Amino acid sequence: MTHAYSRRTVNEVALAVAAAALAAGAVVITLRAHPPDPLAIAIRQALIICVPIAGGIYGLRNPQTRRFGIALIAAGFIWSLTALGYTDSNPAYSIGRVVAWLIFPFLLYLILVYPEGRLRAGAERSLYGASVLLVMTSFIGSALFVEAYPLGTPWAVCTTDCPPNAFLILDAEPAFMDVVRPIRELLAGILMIAIVVVLIRRLRGANRQRRRQMAPVTVTGIGCCMTLAAYLAVREAAPDSSAVNTLGVLWSLWIPGIAAAFFIGLVARRMLVGQMLERLSIVFSAEPGATQLQAELAAVLDDPGIDVLLPDGVAGRWRTTSGEIVFGAMASDNGRALTTITDGRVPLALLVHDHALRDDDELLHAVQALILSWLRHAQMRRRLAGSLRQLEDSRARLVRAADKERSRIERDLHDGAQQRLILLRIRLSLAEELLATDPVAGRKAVGDLGCEIEQALEEVRSIAHGVYPAVLSDRGLEDALRGSVSGSVLPVHLITHRVSRQPPEIELAIYYVCIEALQNVQKHAHGATAVWITIRQDDHLTLEVRDDGAGFVPGPAPGGLRNMSDRIEAVGGRLLIDSAPGHGTRVLAEVPLLRAAGRAGENGRLA
Repeated sequence: MTHAYSRRTVNEVALAVAAAALAAGAVVITLRAHPPDPLAIAIRQALIICVPIAGGIYGLRNPQTRRFGIALIAAGFIWSLTALGYTDSNPAYSIGRVVAWLIFPFLLYLILVYPEGRLRAGAERSLYGASVLLVMTSFIGSALFVEAYPLGTPWAVCTTDCPPNAFLILDAEPAFMDVVRPIRELLAGILMIAIVVVLIRRLRGANRQRRRQMAPVTVTGIGCCMTLAAYLAVREAAPDSSAVNTLGVLWSLWIPGIAAAFFIGLVARRMLVGQMLERLSIVFSAEPGATQLQAELAAVLDDPGIDVLLPDGVAGRWRTTSGEIVFGAMASDNGRALTTITDGRVPLALLVHDHALRDDDELLHAVQALILSWLRHAQMRRRLAGSLRQLEDSRARLVRAADKERSRIERDLHDGAQQRLILLRIRLSLAEELLATDPVAGRKAVGDLGCEIEQALEEVRSIAHGVYPAVLSDRGLEDALRGSVSGSVLPVHLITHRVSRQPPEIELAIYYVCIEALQNVQKHAHGATAVWITIRQDDHLTLEVRDDGAGFVPGPAPGGLRNMSDRIEAVGGRLLIDSAPGHGTRVLAEVPLLRAAGRAGENGRLA
């Protein structure tokens, strides 16, 4: 980027230096001819050379206006050669007079292609071709047959003592030039008027924003064409009139005028595009719906027919912002342009717009980027809403599971430990009575209560173990799992990698998911020969439970798998079930860790 920028700067400086040198040379040559108003002519020469080249240098900075820049620079360089028309040298004078007409194709090109940067098919291309043909054949080509060039021109000061034409190929001027000369002037005038009509129609047919951009160059272009037509007509009708020289000088001043208008148009365009993008950015930041988006785009871009088509779910079918179903090809049947908005290779929307927007690549790309951002933002909102719904559903299931677990504990306490304690209370009362009446039998009854108390304690321990295993709290995840899987029917290979203590809610979630996955293997993994459990810790705590059983086709998660997923999602993780018939099942749970994992060493053993 820096190298390209430096190279561009060097090129611009070189062009500027060349323009200054050419302007200085042209001024020196002009002043040596002792013109009647030397200061005015010198300033005019400098302006006609330097202003187009300066505008061209500015145009080269933008790829979209590069052609304009080249044409302006060419016009400035060519005009510098017209200073040769002020010399007494026969060949130099002839070159200066002929080269002057080469400027016109470049000026006409600038006028006709602005601001799109290309000639439109039809009238514009035909008029430009006819004008270039007329200049090359009837004006420049006539230099081969005329003895002297017409007087009353802005690029010569001689009157009766002008040097003869150095390009004359005959001994004398043929008579048919008396016929060719008025015909070419007439054709040139007709072409100028036709070009003016085309420019006016283009300006009237443009929308408001486009008209602001086109106006400077179009107005100066109209003035240039009308002045040239008047100059040719007056020169043919009254060649000795002072108006001829006045109109010629006025026409030459349109050259820097067009260059200045081009610069003004570019600046106005940049300001206009900036204002439009600022308005659109404000619109998009408000998260508009599709209908509001269409209305705002139509207002900002001054294109009432603009629309954003979104996929309807069927290939090739799209839905307009008003809800109408259309096919992609139908959207452009009414003469509208169609631009596909993609995210990589996937088409996300179709932008139906005026063809004028397609001619402005910079604005079109900016609008595409804004719409793409709007689409992505809408997708993110939908995904976020879906995630929130899933989170709410998960929380609801956890609440239901917690209520169910509480009910189970209450039932177990009521039906087990509570009943046994009530029975102990009754038997204790009986033992108390026996001690009063039969001490020996009473002491035996009290001794028998010890077994009942041990059974009650065991039931309480069993219930507590179902709530939070003591070994998990005391010794951590690895020892808790090793103790739980030791009684498995299938061989269990438990491998851990750098596992350290984590928050209780994370350890409990991983523990229960592992136990439930192991129980599922023992219940459903027909043909399994072993189970492999791997726990890894880095920036995530990862659990993998894998078997070599029959496998299954994963579908909507049943209750057990749903509970496992809820447990992991409750601590910010995710659960993946990977299975296929004949290839076993793999349960993968990942939980992100909020702090750096401890380096407890790597341990791999067979449980």
